[in-house]
Amino acid sequence: MNRTIAIAGLGVAGRTIHLPAYSRLPSVRIVGGFDPAARAGGFPFPLFPSLQAMLEQAKPDILAVASPPDLHFEQARQGLLAGCHVFCEKPFTAALEEADELIELSQKSGRWLVVNQEFRFMETNVAVKQSIGSVEFGDLLFLSAHQTFPVSDASEVGWRGQGTQRTCREFGIHVLDLCRFFFDEEPRSIRARMPRGRNAGGPDHLDLIELSFSGDRAAQIILDRITRGPHRYLDMRIDGSEGTIETSLGGRLALHAGIRGGARKPFLNIDFSRGGRARLYHGERFKTIASEPSGIFAHATAGLFRAFIDALDNNAVPPCHAEDARRSLALVLAAYESDAKKLAIELPNEKKSEYPRNVTHP
Repeated sequence: MNRTIAIAGLGVAGRTIHLPAYSRLPSVRIVGGFDPAARAGGFPFPLFPSLQAMLEQAKPDILAVASPPDLHFEQARQGLLAGCHVFCEKPFTAALEEADELIELSQKSGRWLVVNQEFRFMETNVAVKQSIGSVEFGDLLFLSAHQTFPVSDASEVGWRGQGTQRTCREFGIHVLDLCRFFFDEEPRSIRARMPRGRNAGGPDHLDLIELSFSGDRAAQIILDRITRGPHRYLDMRIDGSEGTIETSLGGRLALHAGIRGGARKPFLNIDFSRGGRARLYHGERFKTIASEPSGIFAHATAGLFRAFIDALDNNAVPPCHAEDARRSLALVLAAYESDAKKLAIELPNEKKSEYPRNVTHP
């Protein structure tokens, strides 16, 4: 079934992620856009002077909200009230109360609200998820994630550089969501430290986060934006009872040669990927289990949106729906609470999020 979509927000996310993602989906037709800063003639679809005018005149099946986060709540609310399904960028909302209001409206209107937690649909992370429980990997025991990202005037432009809740809210939500996705349950507790050093009261450019899961399993996250070293977008190590997976996002071309300790055997390793890769290790031996294409964010967003449309067509529950996204948002807010109180936050002992209602929608 073909679907029409209109886009609120034609800034960086709209132009570099959403538009390329929808162009990969033949069943999706863009019928309009709204952004006060956008200029007519630069897009292959009509622009409207207001969101309300776009909803009333274009009558899209789905409203994509790719605006700055402070606008998510009101624009998603307008979309649901207009009878649209909504595909919203992360972070979902500013507060849990806003998320709850949108969830209730979604249920009352019989329309879905899906949040673009696209990291779940990156090829590397799909491969990790499929490997967990396999003979080669075994049971998931521990996860570590590390980002080193030197901030600059360009990285902090616009809404991203405003406010004190910066790194965990804007990027950490992806990593926290992946932890929930891989462990397939909600964490039992979270402890976070966000040292600000000489920049007291400033944004969190260094996040040190620990999650505990059932069975004495754990995850550790380091988001380092005070670094003056190399840029590593996201490296993860996922340890299983039988093997280990290492993932790296961001293109690379590297040649490693040397002599391994112990066995004293020479080695030569060429590491090449356009957008990232995942390797399954047993000791020093490894095999590549996934590679990312260039344009990984648009590619992953297209994968999630395709799954969203499939769910609509088959009257099924879409991935990354609002109730599930609320739990990842709650983790972000709990991390900031943990840092403020300087203690671990115990979390409700909840099962994996399931949608609690009958699914009916056009």
